[in-house]
Amino acid sequence: MVFKDGNDMELSDKDSRLFSRRAALAGAAGTLALAGTGLMGCSVGGAGTGAASTASNELTDEQKKLHKQIVATYDVEKQAAIKERLDAEYAGGGYNETTPFIAQDPFGTDTLSCYVRFATTDSVTVSYKVAGRKKTGDTPKVAAFSHTPHGGDAPATEHEFKVIGLIPNHKNTVTITCTAQDGISRTSTFTVKTPALKGEEEEQLAVTSGESNTPLADGLFTILGNDSSKLDFMYLYDKDGQIRGEVPIVGYRSHRLLFPGDGSMIMSVSTTKMAQINAIGQVVNVWSTGDYELHHDYAFDDDGNLLVLASHAGSEADLDVDRAAAKKDKDDRVNVEDLIIKVDITTGDVSLVVDLGDIFPDLKASAKVASDGDLDWIHINTIQWLGGGTVLLSSRETSTVIKLTDIYGTPTVDWLMGSPEFWAGSGFEDKLLQAQGDFSLNAGQHSVTYLPNDETTATGRYQVLLYDNNFGVAESYPKFDWGQLGAAVVTDYSKGTHSFGRIFTVDETARTYELVDQIAVPFSGYVSSAQRVGDSNSMLVASGIAKTFAEYDRYGLPIATYEMEAEKYIYRVYKYEL
Repeated sequence: MVFKDGNDMELSDKDSRLFSRRAALAGAAGTLALAGTGLMGCSVGGAGTGAASTASNELTDEQKKLHKQIVATYDVEKQAAIKERLDAEYAGGGYNETTPFIAQDPFGTDTLSCYVRFATTDSVTVSYKVAGRKKTGDTPKVAAFSHTPHGGDAPATEHEFKVIGLIPNHKNTVTITCTAQDGISRTSTFTVKTPALKGEEEEQLAVTSGESNTPLADGLFTILGNDSSKLDFMYLYDKDGQIRGEVPIVGYRSHRLLFPGDGSMIMSVSTTKMAQINAIGQVVNVWSTGDYELHHDYAFDDDGNLLVLASHAGSEADLDVDRAAAKKDKDDRVNVEDLIIKVDITTGDVSLVVDLGDIFPDLKASAKVASDGDLDWIHINTIQWLGGGTVLLSSRETSTVIKLTDIYGTPTVDWLMGSPEFWAGSGFEDKLLQAQGDFSLNAGQHSVTYLPNDETTATGRYQVLLYDNNFGVAESYPKFDWGQLGAAVVTDYSKGTHSFGRIFTVDETARTYELVDQIAVPFSGYVSSAQRVGDSNSMLVASGIAKTFAEYDRYGLPIATYEMEAEKYIYRVYKYEL
């Protein structure tokens, strides 16, 4: 079985001033719209949202009712009962391609989907097209949406799949195409009515075409963490900015999608729950993180178990309690975002794998308690599995990328990509990679991604992609001068103009790293993401606080830019072929 994390796979200001990779690498600067202030010292996480809670005191009665339904959605037994009912109904009729069995979102896992099942007398492959919508009055035009469902490209006589991409609050016409092994195709249609969107997101985003002629990469833009005080969802948008999926979650956010390889996807649905949704939309597994709260990220290990970034927590029943406010001594305070746990996907057992306080005890001891009462001394916001017990971690609070080896044995620091001045006197000076060239170092980075190549094993060289927030502030270390990271680094949020999507080449043999690619994007001091997409080395970059994301070609030219409304920010935007 192949396990994938879903991540292996230009923006301008009001004056339309473009920041290209070439200009950014040459040190060019300009003015980009600044959005979002007042986030100093916050974890930007919402870690107080538990398995069965969202900000219920801010919900309407109707939203509270819907939230109870969402909580029930992530009950595996209830989901199995729904599937049994569907099976029984299907068995009661002779459904075929011209009269298929259809149920609109029966599992409650995507408002804009439907379940389809039918049999054919011959082996065929299956695809479908959701008809578009004409513009009428204030109702905007929507293009048609074509897709091949999971398993649809394999000839079969029994067909069971999920149709995605339906238009909300609309009578959708769906055309099914069955292609026989002789290449002859035949079509049939059905209609399905969808409800209005359950969340408060936009049906269509504002889209600006860029100057690049490079096609956008395949897939749907997946909005992971459009954080709000209302109900929480994961949203899917197409290249035109049209919403194509609305996936409800219990609370907090989904941080990324993991793909076990069987058509299912795994994601977080609260601070204490990970869930697996199969190809037809059924929740088939829910794993608890037990006495830990998850945050920010997770990955598969070599056995397909889940490595999850976590914080210490009380019991699940205590998650809504302000634990930190009751603590008096530093040693008793909640240590935020400094653990890696493993969730065994077979047994559900949860075990502590790495406590970074054991690796960096002196650093932890030197950290100051944050204004919210937590000891947010390292703030790990990304984990990447490299195989063989090795991970890459991104530490926002220290503006450092960390490589650990032997995490299941004796966790050991292999290298650090960070400021020599920050790590001076730590005892880890010899672990620092040496920066090659003249560039400002990362400041508060997010979304670190490991990009190996065919020669990595032999040469020890690979690339690391990340979102450089370019904001040098850490409440845990108030005396450190983050301006030492470079002239471009912002230390006053109000003066922030741009952040970066960056790619480095790491040479483990030479113990060096070099900046090889960079795109300047709207400033976002916190959150945000970068992802390599498509087959042409395009880059998708989301500036979360600025509430915008864009796809760029290999030369740093914008292909398309998207803007969306958000109560707080967009946590991440990744593109997936679902």
